[in-house]
Amino acid sequence: MGNAEDIASLKKEHLALEKRVGKIDGRQRPTVLRLAGKLKELIGDIEATTQREKSLWNPALMTRIRIVKKGFELSKELGHFEEEVAAEFERGNVPKEEGKRFIQAVKFIKLNKMPAAKNEFAYFEELMETDRRCAKAKEELEEKDASLRREKTKIEKLMAEISELERSAVDDGKARRYAELMGSLDKLRAIREEYIGSLLSMPVVELLGEIGKHSPEDYFSEFPGKEEMAGLKRFFMDYPEFGRWDAKQLCESFGFSEKKLSHICPETSRFKKVVLGNRTFFETLSALKQTPFLAVDDKDESILAFYERNIPSAKPIVERIRELRKEKLSDKEEYEKASRIEKRKAELSKYSKADLEAELKEIDQLLCLLHSEDSTRQEEGFLSAIGSFLKRL
Repeated sequence: MGNAEDIASLKKEHLALEKRVGKIDGRQRPTVLRLAGKLKELIGDIEATTQREKSLWNPALMTRIRIVKKGFELSKELGHFEEEVAAEFERGNVPKEEGKRFIQAVKFIKLNKMPAAKNEFAYFEELMETDRRCAKAKEELEEKDASLRREKTKIEKLMAEISELERSAVDDGKARRYAELMGSLDKLRAIREEYIGSLLSMPVVELLGEIGKHSPEDYFSEFPGKEEMAGLKRFFMDYPEFGRWDAKQLCESFGFSEKKLSHICPETSRFKKVVLGNRTFFETLSALKQTPFLAVDDKDESILAFYERNIPSAKPIVERIRELRKEKLSDKEEYEKASRIEKRKAELSKYSKADLEAELKEIDQLLCLLHSEDSTRQEEGFLSAIGSFLKRL
């Protein structure tokens, strides 16, 4: 982001460079710089050609022809350049002093006095370098301005959000009521877990009877039909050892080898048809907690009534759920609003409003310094303005 000293130093440098390039009228400067660039390129090409000619010993005829041709082309370009300078001078695009310097440099080149030409061109070399540095300093000042403005926007948004959060009102009673409803439902879910755990510990024969009381078609896509269920019951009566197993143990038997299975049930084909044929159902049964079976839902009155009627500890919880669900939607809105506000407040807690205000004030002062203009555009006056500003910081 920068500081006052950096900005003051950069502005001082930019002002000094502007003064130096400002010797040439701003309207004429682009033409002078363009012509200077052309002349620099010409001098470089002429020197390179001359140096190549000197470095060749007994060059072949074609090489000599190419060098002579290149020299002729450069001579023509030099003549065109001289004409262009004169034309631009006539149009008022080149000052008298700079025009003389261009023409003098060209004369020296034609007289094969390259050191003198380069000495004359040094004026334009320095001008181009100064213009480059001035443009770079201006770009840096613009980058500092953009950076400060981005930071200012960021801080202003943060401060506005902090103020908005401070003004935000939440109905704490509604939020607490919804939180209590969620807590009550969690308690009832824990009771469901215990209840299903007790079911799963039952022998599979008894479990089938219990499951049959709860509209199993609503929970199991592969629930056995009446004939299949009758066949299962007959099988478990004929082979009571299977009937004494719980659902998990029964599912483990699905991986038995033919030999191991035959020790328990000689009618292995019957086992495969009657029991293994309902494999999906028994595997779902062993994972009953993960199914929708008796899943807690505050909108499902039959489920709530089941827990209230069959599990004493659930009765007061169900009664409270019925009471709390009356304003569930509006309570939920306030609860979620309170959650969002608290979360954002926690995220913004690392910012101090006082610190942000101080930082914003400093940025405004830096922007003021960055855009301050000295009416006389004299360095002394500018430095005096900078000094006064720094004292106010």
